[in-house]
Amino acid sequence: MARNDHLLSVGNEALTPMTSAMTALSTQIDQLTEVADARSSARLATLKTKMENFTASVTLVGQVKAGKSSIVNILAGRPALLPSDVNPWTSVVTTLNINTRTEGDKRAKFTFFEQEEWDSLMVGGGRLGELANRAGADDEMEDIRRQIGEMKAKSESRLGQHFDLILGQSHQYDYFDDELIQRYVCLGDEDDPDINPKTGRFADVTKSAELFMDIPQYPISLKLCDTPGVNDTFMVREQITLRSLRGSEVCVVVLAASQALTTMDMALMRIIAQFENRQIILFVNRIDELSDPVNQVPEIRDRIQDTLKQNNIDANTSVVFGSALWAEAALTGNPDILTEESREALNTFYLAAGFGDQAPSLDKIWALSGLPDLLLAMNERIADGAGTRLLDRVRHRARNIASQIRATAVAKNLSDGQGVVRDLDGVPPEEAIAKVTKEYDKKAAELTTTLRDKVLERLKSSEANFVKRATDSLIAHLEQNGEDGTWQYDPAGLRTLQKAAYFSFARSMRKEASALYSTAATDVEALYQKLLGNHLGEFSIEAPIVPRVPPPLGIGRTIALDLQSTWWRRWWQRRKGFEAYAADYTRLIASEANSITKDLEENQIAAVLENVRAGLSDFLREQAETLLNISASAEQDPGQAALMAGLTPKKSRDDILGDILKDLSNEAA
Repeated sequence: MARNDHLLSVGNEALTPMTSAMTALSTQIDQLTEVADARSSARLATLKTKMENFTASVTLVGQVKAGKSSIVNILAGRPALLPSDVNPWTSVVTTLNINTRTEGDKRAKFTFFEQEEWDSLMVGGGRLGELANRAGADDEMEDIRRQIGEMKAKSESRLGQHFDLILGQSHQYDYFDDELIQRYVCLGDEDDPDINPKTGRFADVTKSAELFMDIPQYPISLKLCDTPGVNDTFMVREQITLRSLRGSEVCVVVLAASQALTTMDMALMRIIAQFENRQIILFVNRIDELSDPVNQVPEIRDRIQDTLKQNNIDANTSVVFGSALWAEAALTGNPDILTEESREALNTFYLAAGFGDQAPSLDKIWALSGLPDLLLAMNERIADGAGTRLLDRVRHRARNIASQIRATAVAKNLSDGQGVVRDLDGVPPEEAIAKVTKEYDKKAAELTTTLRDKVLERLKSSEANFVKRATDSLIAHLEQNGEDGTWQYDPAGLRTLQKAAYFSFARSMRKEASALYSTAATDVEALYQKLLGNHLGEFSIEAPIVPRVPPPLGIGRTIALDLQSTWWRRWWQRRKGFEAYAADYTRLIASEANSITKDLEENQIAAVLENVRAGLSDFLREQAETLLNISASAEQDPGQAALMAGLTPKKSRDDILGDILKDLSNEAA
C-alpha cells in the first residue's frame, strides 16, 4: 500500500448508516437464532452470510488514455499496480476484488476464452464480423479475416504448443506483481525494445483478470472493474464490458479534460445512456494538464452537460473534476512526480480554493485531486442502491422467519396437538398446502409468459415502425437526390422505442408481480391461521420483494447502423436502382433491429422473469416446509412436544420474538 493510504478513508461517512444498520441487523438475527429451531437457524445463518458477503461492484469505462487504470490504481492504494504509461496497455477487463473472501491463498486469477468463443472470433470475426456479414460488407470482412490471421499467428507464436490447451482454462496464483500482470493483461508496444518479451504473452487469449487484495481503509467489500475501450478491433471487449456493467452498481465514466468531449466514443455514450442517472459518475481526469484550469473547468462542465442532453442522459448526472497525478502525489507523499505544468495548475487551484493563507499539505492536494469527491459519490450510490436493497431483503426475510419461529413454537407447545387443526377445508394439511403451492406456481408461469409475450410484441412493433420510417426516408432521399451521394439514418429512434418498451415491461412486471406475491402471502398466512387459530395472536406473513429490473444495457451495444466508416459508402455504391436500395436496406435494418430485441430478450427480460418465478417459488417452498412441520407436530405425543419446545419458557420466547419483530419493523419504516 502507499505511504498515505489513510487518505482512502475519506468518503466513508456515506457508508456509516449502512454499515451500522448491517451490524444492528446481524445482532437481531443472532437473537432470533437463539430461539429458533434447526430449520430456521439454517435460514438465519444464510441471511447473515449474505450480509457478510455483500460486495459492491464499480465499473470504470471511458476514452482511451483518459486514465482509467490510473484511477483504479489510486482507488486500490497502489499507484503502479496496473501499467498505464504505454499506449495501448490495458487490453483485458481487470477486476480488483477488495476485502472479498477468497479460496485459500488465491491472489490472482486469469481466465481464457472458451474454445467456442475463440472459434467464433477466428471463423466469423466476432461481433464485428457478424455486423459486416449482415451488412454485406465484403471488403471489410476481408480486412477482418486478414487481421484475425495476424492475431492468430501472433498468439500461436507466443504460446507455441500450449495454445490449444490453454483455451477454456484459467491460471491461479497466490501472488501478483508487475511482471505477472503484464504477462496476462497488457499488449504493450511490440516495437519498443524496452518492453519485457514476456509482456502480453497471454493477452490475446485472456478473457478476464482478477486480483484479490485487502484494504482496511474500506469498510466494505468492493469489486473495481477496469475496462479497455469498448471499440476494440473485433468488438470482443465490448461484449465483456457490457457483461461487467450488467452486474455493476456504479458506472464511473473517465474522461480526459484535454480531449474534446464530442470525440468521446459514441459506443460509450450509447451504453451509459441506458443506466439510471443515479448509477453514473463522470470523472474528468487530467485537469492538471489544462492551461487555465480555474476558468476551463466550468466551460468543460457546460460542454459535458450539453453532450449528455444530446444523448438523452440526465444533465444532472454527477460530474467530478480531478487529477490522478495529484492524487498519486498525495497518496505516495512524493510531490516530485508532478511536472512543472502540473504544479502550476495545482497552485492555481490551491489559491482558488481559498487555501492561499495555509501551508501546502498532502491532505489538501488529495482534496483538490477529486478522489475524495469520487469516493464519496461512489459510496453514496452504493449505500442508497445495493446496500439499501440488501438491508430491505434481509429485514423482510428475518421478519418472516421470526413469524415462522413463533408459529412453530406455538404448535410445539400445544400439548398432544391440541388446538392444531388436523384438516383444512375437509382435506389433510399436506394436501391443502400442496394445492396453494401448485396454484401459485401455475399463476407465476402464466404471468411471466404473458409479460414476455407483451414486451416482445411491443419490441417487434418498435422494430417494424422503425424499419418503415427508415425505408420511407430512404425512398424520399432517392426520389429527391437520385443515387448520388450517401445517406444515413440515425438508429437513435429505434433505441428510444425499444427502451420505452422495456420500461413499460418493467412497470407492468412490478405491478403485476407485486399483486401476485401479495395474494400468495395472504393465502399462505390463511393456512397458518387455519392450522393454529387464535393461538397465534398477532401474526403476519409478508409478500416477497419484487425483483429489481436492471438497466437495458443491451440497447447500447453496437449495431451495423452505428458504423459510419468506409464500409457504408461501399454498401451504398454497390446498390443500383431504387428497389435494390430499399429492399437491401430493409433487410439490413430489420436484422439489426432484431439483434437488439434478441439481446434484450435473452440477457435481460429472461433473467427478470426467471427471478419473478424463483422469488415466489422460494417463498412458497420455505413457507410450505414450516407449515408441514407444524402439521406434523400435531401427530406427536405430549412428551415429544414438550421436548421440542426447548428450555426457553413460552412467554420468554414470545417476548423475545415480539421485541425483535418490533425492531425489524421500526427499522424498515
